Amino acid sequence: MNRRDFMSTAAISTAALAVTSQTAQAAPPRFENVVFDAKRPGHWKDVEALHVPIVAIKEGKLIIRTPHPMSEAHYIVSHSVVLKGGEFLGRTTFTWKDQPISEHALPAGYKGIIIVTSTCNLHDFWVKEERV
Repeated sequence: MNRRDFMSTAAISTAALAVTSQTAQAAPPRFENVVFDAKRPGHWKDVEALHVPIVAIKEGKLIIRTPHPMSEAHYIVSHSVVLKGGEFLGRTTFTWKDQPISEHALPAGYKGIIIVTSTCNLHDFWVKEERV
């Protein structure tokens, strides 16, 4: 399995798990130092501000931005979006030359949970949950 396929599978699986395990949020995290977010940055404690995706919704579009500098050695690889029930909405991949900004059309009238991921080639896999 190549790195891109692995990252895609990991993103989809982790986001689906996050959607289905909302009721267990009070329990200790099962993926400590594997999946990161603003509240659980793990061993990346000092860099979470650059890696947690920022989500905005405008005119039925989900706009994701990761405030991360991009260089050939260190960049955001992708954004993924999963809706409630584990429904995969989309994935955008980046090269180091791109800005880590993606847009995804939401289903008309969508209300509920959105799980957004941002993957860094050096600082792993970051997740943010939003409710629309």
